[in-house]
Amino acid sequence: MPSQYKQARICECGYETIWMPNWSSHKKRCKLVVTGDKERIASLEKDKEDLKEQLSAKDEQIKEKDDQIKELIKVAKKPRTVNNTNTTNKYVVEQKINVFGKESIEHISHEQIQALLADPVNAVTQFIKLKHRRAPDGVNHNVRVPNQKRAIYQVVVAGEGEEKEWENKAKGEVLEQLYDDNSGHLEAEADEETRVGSEFLDHQDKVKASVEGGDGGRRYKEQLDKIHCVMSI
Repeated sequence: MPSQYKQARICECGYETIWMPNWSSHKKRCKLVVTGDKERIASLEKDKEDLKEQLSAKDEQIKEKDDQIKELIKVAKKPRTVNNTNTTNKYVVEQKINVFGKESIEHISHEQIQALLADPVNAVTQFIKLKHRRAPDGVNHNVRVPNQKRAIYQVVVAGEGEEKEWENKAKGEVLEQLYDDNSGHLEAEADEETRVGSEFLDHQDKVKASVEGGDGGRRYKEQLDKIHCVMSI
């Protein structure tokens, strides 16, 4: 079995030999020689570091989700209703207040609605403001934001018997329902044969396209943000 190379092997460090055993030993000792194994080890080490970074980022995402879940559980465990007449208690729901989604709009005139339609971008938000914030005796004060730092809304729902109670709901869910219900009402009031009605319906078509991702959801998000500003006052 040959133990010599036909031509001498020369290392970057200057070492030279034609003997196979000597070259093999030198490769293991010399720091200037990067063997295939060393290259693979270096690649694996890099992959290992990349994987550690990815796992760390994933752990952080999981921790954020866990914190959100804990916050929701904490809020959900709070008593929602106290059946007494102590008006200072924040969980009391007066019987005169309407259940969320079943608000009265007798105080809003046809003329007011037509005036709102003339401003398509703000029409839905202003209609919600009229309905919930300007209703007589606060009968439609059935939505509130208990803490601006939490993505939680509270809405009035039917309880046992004739009782009513506050229920915690996700902010996004409430805002979407507010937009859907009230934009639908205004669409029914808009006459597409008039300039005002036509402009409002055109704007609504753009918002609906935004919901489907037509502009990355920007126009729809702007509508929800406007509603949040009104409801969090």
